[in-house]
Amino acid sequence: MINSQDGVIRNFQNLADLEFAASLTKQEGWQSETFLELQSFFEYDPQGCFIYEKDGSPVGMCIATVYQQSGFIGELIVAKPFRGQGIGRALMQAAVQYLQNKQIHAIFLDGVQKAIPLYKELGFISICRSLRFFGQIQAEESPDVRTMNAEDLQEVIQLDTQTFGDDRSFFLNKRWQNYPDLTLVWRQNKQIAGYLFGRVGLGGWVTAGPWVNLIDQSADLTLLSHFQAKIGNQPFSIGILENRKSIIPQIVMAGLQPRSDPPTRMSLGIGSNFGDNDHCFAIGSPAKG
Repeated sequence: MINSQDGVIRNFQNLADLEFAASLTKQEGWQSETFLELQSFFEYDPQGCFIYEKDGSPVGMCIATVYQQSGFIGELIVAKPFRGQGIGRALMQAAVQYLQNKQIHAIFLDGVQKAIPLYKELGFISICRSLRFFGQIQAEESPDVRTMNAEDLQEVIQLDTQTFGDDRSFFLNKRWQNYPDLTLVWRQNKQIAGYLFGRVGLGGWVTAGPWVNLIDQSADLTLLSHFQAKIGNQPFSIGILENRKSIIPQIVMAGLQPRSDPPTRMSLGIGSNFGDNDHCFAIGSPAKG
């Protein structure tokens, strides 16, 4: 527990804390950040899940995710009546300190534009925009793409550690368990050519990612077209770092439209940017890379 000005910062403890956190993401209109997603953070590392209490009531939250080499900060939200009181800064400082105590190389985040000044004051530097796209593309099932089985998943996890640059196996397992019909593997000549994970958010909102193409660095939409076929005639969202130059023109030509005012990928410390690999087409989450 950390005393901060006239409040207290503590870790998530129970179901009520998760419900409070979910109420904040709903308040912000973050359709993909559901109770189920927040629960996965809590199960992974409750010590990295922070709540700010003021006069005994929760008013803000922030989540720090520790990987083996690096960390990620996300889900920073303060309830609207309590903004402008330094609560967001205090939560960020607690999250940064927690990750630094783990002696990792670098900390990353996807920051909304209005929070960039705060992050810069804390020492973060901008890397690139973390773009968001929304819409539909031509649906087309491929005979080489199927939903993952347990054996596929283990092979994907080994490959993902190499491409992503760290071990996010816990969260990939969770995606597979929670949304088995939206976890796809693409095989060519019995070798994995790529994989894509999807999830369903509030109101049926569908998000694609992470999405990895392992064959080469060309812009191939086989997995994404199959994903569209799986979800039917409905739009989906996807996050792609702006330095993925090969895939962005292709998805725009296919029908996806960029959202306005996307967040910025930022870093603190020295380390490779999560997913800074031309095989990584889409991020998995704005809260964990």
